[in-house]
Amino acid sequence: MGELILCKQSIAATPFFLEDAALNVYSLEELSYYISKNTYLLNANFISTELCNWIGRELGQKELQTQLLDAIRSKAPLHIFVGLILTYDGYLTNQEIKQVIQTVASFENKSPEECQKMRADRLMENNKIVDAIYEYEHMLDEDEAKKLPREFQGDLWHNLGVAYARLFFFDEASKCFEQAYMRNHKMISMRLMLASLRCNKDEEGFQNLVDKYFIPKDAVDNIKEEVSALSRQNSIREFDMHLDEIMSTTDGTDAFDAEAKETLDQWKMEYNRLCKI
Repeated sequence: MGELILCKQSIAATPFFLEDAALNVYSLEELSYYISKNTYLLNANFISTELCNWIGRELGQKELQTQLLDAIRSKAPLHIFVGLILTYDGYLTNQEIKQVIQTVASFENKSPEECQKMRADRLMENNKIVDAIYEYEHMLDEDEAKKLPREFQGDLWHNLGVAYARLFFFDEASKCFEQAYMRNHKMISMRLMLASLRCNKDEEGFQNLVDKYFIPKDAVDNIKEEVSALSRQNSIREFDMHLDEIMSTTDGTDAFDAEAKETLDQWKMEYNRLCKI
């Protein structure tokens, strides 16, 4: 899982396979860790007699097994089922348990489409950008998406555009924002549609969309100024200066000095983290 998890209770000889995450867990602590870190991925499929029986058989936690099976028989909601597991093993603090339960409960009062969008939004909030892109595109590719309210479709396209922009795919982002604007007619989608092309230095594409959607000159000037202002931020200017410094360290060959290589490797690592699936 990428972190060391202290397990004070039994370790299973045979793990339980979590299909949605393609992950094996061997203990209640690992299960609690998974729940806390992937709350936005949980759905009704997480409630299963197979999981209950694994907890009783492999971990020897018969009391918890009984509680969970009773919850299934009484058709308890997902947040109750999850709460029983988290409370029983004590891996999380009471405050952490409360937060997870509240998050899970928030999904239960939404439509399946709203829940799926919320999960995609949470993926992006947690910097799992590629996973979020797959989730948004999957929703938009489904035949059911055509039955969704146009504003909701537009919001999906908008968030997809944000995800692409975070990976610096500004051309793709602009196309997504245009699809969003065509459906939700929100000014923020229109502004980001143009801002993405401005960031991509696509002046022809920028002007084509200005003409296509009859965008007033004052709004166009404002968007241009916003993008220019962002480029003047200290963090951006320092990045540009650092990049110029790195490029000046070349020795006439393709090699960079150790410091330059270390900096580039760090930037690459940060970008790859955003692309991680």
